[in-house]
Amino acid sequence: MRDDDELSFGYDPIGVCIISPDVPIKVVVYGNRLEHVAQLIFTSTENCSDPARTINAENDFKVHFEHRAVFDLSLPALPENVHVYKMCVKQKTPTNDGILLPIDDARTWFTTEHPPRQHYLPLPIQIGVIAFFLVLSALFSGLTLGLMSLTPMELELVQKSGSQKEQKYAATILPIRRKGNLLLCSLLLGNVIVNSAISILFGDLTSGFLALFISSAGIVIFGEIVPQSICVKKGLAVGAYTIGVTKFFIFLTFPVAWPISKLLDCLLGDEYVAYDRKRLMELIKLNTVNQDGQLAEEFKIAVGAMELYDKVGKDVMTRIEDVFMLPNNTILNAKTVAEIVRTGYTRIPVYMTGDKNCITDILFVKDLALLDPDDNFTVKTVCGYHQHPVKFVLEDTPLKVMLEEFKKGDCHMAIVNRPNGNSFDLVGIVTLEDIVEEILQAEIVDEFDVVTDNVNRTRRKTVHRDLTKFFEKEVPDASVSMQIQIVAVQWLVANEPAFSEQYIDRNVLERLVRTNCKKIDISALKALTGKDFPVLPKTAKLFTKGEISDRFILILEGRAVVTIGQDEMKFDAGPWHSFGNEVLRKMTQNYSTLSRSMSVADGKDFSARRPDLAFVPDYSVIIKDDCTYLEVTASSYVNAYRATLMQREMGKGDLHSSNTSLNGLQEEMHISKQSPAHKFPPNTRSPIRRIQEEAPVIPRLYANLSEARAAVKALNRIERDRREELEDMKDEEQINLLRTKIEEEHDEKF
Repeated sequence: MRDDDELSFGYDPIGVCIISPDVPIKVVVYGNRLEHVAQLIFTSTENCSDPARTINAENDFKVHFEHRAVFDLSLPALPENVHVYKMCVKQKTPTNDGILLPIDDARTWFTTEHPPRQHYLPLPIQIGVIAFFLVLSALFSGLTLGLMSLTPMELELVQKSGSQKEQKYAATILPIRRKGNLLLCSLLLGNVIVNSAISILFGDLTSGFLALFISSAGIVIFGEIVPQSICVKKGLAVGAYTIGVTKFFIFLTFPVAWPISKLLDCLLGDEYVAYDRKRLMELIKLNTVNQDGQLAEEFKIAVGAMELYDKVGKDVMTRIEDVFMLPNNTILNAKTVAEIVRTGYTRIPVYMTGDKNCITDILFVKDLALLDPDDNFTVKTVCGYHQHPVKFVLEDTPLKVMLEEFKKGDCHMAIVNRPNGNSFDLVGIVTLEDIVEEILQAEIVDEFDVVTDNVNRTRRKTVHRDLTKFFEKEVPDASVSMQIQIVAVQWLVANEPAFSEQYIDRNVLERLVRTNCKKIDISALKALTGKDFPVLPKTAKLFTKGEISDRFILILEGRAVVTIGQDEMKFDAGPWHSFGNEVLRKMTQNYSTLSRSMSVADGKDFSARRPDLAFVPDYSVIIKDDCTYLEVTASSYVNAYRATLMQREMGKGDLHSSNTSLNGLQEEMHISKQSPAHKFPPNTRSPIRRIQEEAPVIPRLYANLSEARAAVKALNRIERDRREELEDMKDEEQINLLRTKIEEEHDEKF
């Protein structure tokens, strides 16, 4: 007979089946001629007539064959002093009066008494062994994480740079840690052995899911979580203090661990972790961050020096839009020098006039030390004398390469270009200071810097010397070309009644035009990338909305920006646009009183002028480019009107025909243009004589503005041809003159 229920306890030493009381079990009976069994009786006494359970073959047998029968059985707990249930068999008969026969085979008996549980060890000793194994499991688990997470290189670093205790710990652990695979195999083998032993011993103390739960909880909590959390932070100290235990278990597991470790060495190679530059840089960043999340100041230089090898020119360059440059035809007068000083730069790129993409020279501010601004040398002349080298690099050139070039001392500025097909586009500049700032990880600001950040263009919040006075001087009279004067006279006569011969004599008008032409020269400001200028001279403000004015302005060359209306609408005004016509209308309306008011002496004192001849503009006119204009104030017009009256009173009004005046103006311009410093070669016609001979006949009056512009264009073309012929000769003369002046200044000082 066999018990198939999992809830049964088992068999005692003599073969009695031990079951739990009142728990159904499935019983399988094996034998011969089982088909003749009619009934099975289970009794706790020697009398088969006192059954505890009765099993009818017809109703209770689930399987009933000749050699095998299956049925379910549930027995109550045995009475006191009774130890087994015995089986009795009743055979089938036609009359159903068979005899109950007891079976004395112990293998057919059942008992509900459980024998005392037997353990591997006495209970206290077994519990102590389990606790000891939990400690070993914790030790192996903690050492596996703590020791194996420390590489030999890290231990060497600790041994050389750690505290005295850390150096001692590292020196103790390092010899064992160098044999990484052997240490790992020994620790893992020991951990697996003790964990298995813990499970077995717990299973001996209890059974089922309880044993599984207790052993798993003990191993996870006391053998994994607690030791690993400790050894993550204190692994160096724990490993040093338990080095003896570690060596002992290496010795115990050596026969198994050594072959496995050698196999791992052959397959995986030696353990070696090298710190390249990037890893070392990131390691410094991760371990030297202050409370604000910023890199500590003392480590910025080290990180900056290492990052330098990963950066290229475009990462640190100053964009070309933010670079202060000068065209090579810029006149180095007082205003230009003042603007150069204002910007604070010591090296200024110089580009070919009209093409900012073509850098030709580098102007050093120290080159201006011995120059007199009144000499009006051009930038091209100064750069042609000094000839500083210009270094060009591509935008992807590494900074370490640029630094090596700068260290040679040939130049400390490089022009950054970007390939564009067969040509290159200028994108920015890189200086030695930019590279040093990348190494220091900070902006270097000296006493002359205006901008403290090349990326964000942050301006310095300090007070600098006020150099605006260079730009606020009165605009000097400008000498314009003869043809511009001719056309200006004709335009005034044709478009403004106030300049007709009724009021102003032609010769007087010609002198008025010649002596009142002004020029705003802001070529130095225009070099600031063409954007809004940081400095706008007061003289560039021709009219201001709401401010009284008594002057008439006629644009001759260049452009002005007009702002009008409440919406501040803006438009450009080019040549032959006029402003302040209200002043001229008031002049003609009050011409009878002009001879009795104002004199030449009150030309600059507005308080002494007549307010009835002024007006208040409802617009503003500002010059943002080089511009030449004719300015006629109320006082200058009155003086011209009075001069006309004086000439006519002297009886010379018949000499003022238009042809005579034109020829007179041309002769005056011819005489004034000739100077000893610019004499023309023998047998060479001057530009003005050449214009007189080759230019078409200039009509006395122009019907409209387009005809006036066409005439000026024709005259300019003739004069430009001659100027191009003399340009090279004049540049050479200026360079020789500059060389002579510098040598004289040097001899005087040294």
